[in-house]
Amino acid sequence: MLMTEHVLRFALRTLYAHGVPCALLSTAYCLLLTVSPVYAQYAPVTANDVVDLSPTISARHYQYWPGGQLHHQPLVVPYITHGPGPWASDLIILDENTATQTDTPAHMMSPQDSGLPNAHYWGSLTNEKIPAWQLLGEVYKIDGRQMLDQANNGESPLFTLDHVKVAEQAYRAMGPGDAVLYWSGYDDKYDRPMPEGSRLIIDPMVGTAPGWPAPNFDAAEYVGSRGVRLMGLDSPSMGALGPPQHIQAGPAGMFQNPLALESHLGHFKYGAIHTEGLMNLDKVPNGSLYIALPVKHENSPTVETRAIAITNQTLAADLLKAVKGKRVADLSVVLSMRHPVWWPGRGLGHHVFPYSRIQPVNYFDGPFGPYWVNTHMMDSQTGTHVDPPAHYGPPPGFDDSRYDAETRAALGEFEARYGKLKRTEMTSEKVPLHHYMGPARVINVQHRVGTTTQDTWPASPRITVEDIESYEKIYGSIKAGDVVLFHTGHTDTHFRRFERGQPDLCVKGPLDGLSEGWPAPTPDVINYLAEKGVKHVGIDAPDMGPVNAKASMMTHWAAVNQDMIFTEYLIGVGQLPPTGAFYIFLNPKVENNHGGPGRAIAILP
Repeated sequence: MLMTEHVLRFALRTLYAHGVPCALLSTAYCLLLTVSPVYAQYAPVTANDVVDLSPTISARHYQYWPGGQLHHQPLVVPYITHGPGPWASDLIILDENTATQTDTPAHMMSPQDSGLPNAHYWGSLTNEKIPAWQLLGEVYKIDGRQMLDQANNGESPLFTLDHVKVAEQAYRAMGPGDAVLYWSGYDDKYDRPMPEGSRLIIDPMVGTAPGWPAPNFDAAEYVGSRGVRLMGLDSPSMGALGPPQHIQAGPAGMFQNPLALESHLGHFKYGAIHTEGLMNLDKVPNGSLYIALPVKHENSPTVETRAIAITNQTLAADLLKAVKGKRVADLSVVLSMRHPVWWPGRGLGHHVFPYSRIQPVNYFDGPFGPYWVNTHMMDSQTGTHVDPPAHYGPPPGFDDSRYDAETRAALGEFEARYGKLKRTEMTSEKVPLHHYMGPARVINVQHRVGTTTQDTWPASPRITVEDIESYEKIYGSIKAGDVVLFHTGHTDTHFRRFERGQPDLCVKGPLDGLSEGWPAPTPDVINYLAEKGVKHVGIDAPDMGPVNAKASMMTHWAAVNQDMIFTEYLIGVGQLPPTGAFYIFLNPKVENNHGGPGRAIAILP
């Protein structure tokens, strides 16, 4: 009997995983659903379990590199506002070397066959090629607080090999799977609004204050030699200020590396990556799970990033078992000018600002130093991104009469059914950090694909409450703290490069009625999940809302009223089991951002 039940349960799950809803299964099979199977689940995250390690990116701070007058301050332009349309969006212009950022080897190493300075095997390893497992690790701190400000003006106090050895003697030998964090407290002390904020980067560079702590080559090289592939520090740059320590003789001296490059190269020679501009390391004990997720820009060597640490030691240990086993899935589309990663709008002339990469701002053969960096211009809903409540939720004091007639009509219908639309100021940097992650509940809704008829297009198949109830009968009730992911298969099927003469069937085609829209949930689904305590819902489609404009407004407005966030435009969700994975989305912590391109990953069971 037990074997029969096991086989029948396996058959049920297999059918469900292939998109067959419970309602279509036989009565005999459905009777088995009254006994809920037990699945191993990671624990949910509370506000006390996670620490934000990134400062807010703000034009009021000086958090970008000033060298060469090529880099620029971050710009957030609120170019689409609530009224006349239903949503707000921003144009984000962001230098890769701003605030918390991830450096890959390609930042300081040119391609191996280029003939340029510091050419290396790892010189082609750009951001989008970094495996997802390398973005996480076990916190291993090297304490350098005593060296803060202990240097001449214009020079950096250095983490040396002795500092690293002291850390190993006090804790344990470092090794693969660790995230080695150089800790001094520098950014916590000096990342301030201007004019006080000049102490962070400008004053050390002009020689009126000591520089930030950073490792020298020998320390960095030793850490990499131990098998560590992820490092970070709470200074603006891993590159130290001061004279080089490794002088090259003969013709090689024509390409003498400054000390700042030496610090980077010690890590990069091993294919490692590191995160700069961290904060709050004093709140993170060794053994925590460190996570630094850069935006998935194509062909970019150093990328804006959000970093956090899960400090609940039990949960961190459970997640680290999978991370060290490299069981991490990337769920993000690549940001490319050749892919449909920005919103094209319905009809003609309604597209948002297209994604643009300015490459390079500086390159290895440029006049301002042998390094490579780009900048990016993008709408806040570009690629895999978050929709915070303020995307569709109007700000306090907003007058509904500012909406156009179409939006006012839809709002009247929404409020008649679901109550008054809330006012909110919850942009993405104000979303509670623990809402960005949690145990993943993956609901396969691919059976909805193909359920509309061409004469109704543009139209999306409806994801219903019944779909969720069918899932819960098999996999157990959804609980507070879970992240619900709808697996439609749409992005995997249709996300392709633009091709001349061929319609884009991922975004534009469905919006214009050339093909069926992606499956999308109704407002009732959002409210059902909210009643269970869910604060985060994701989907592998360009938008959580249907392709029909009015229906899309209602789905998004339902989330506004529940203080719920969406992550949209996921890909590869089919890699995840229905239960048992742990989902994380992070986007750069840009001030007053009505969205946020970011990175989504899942830690597998």
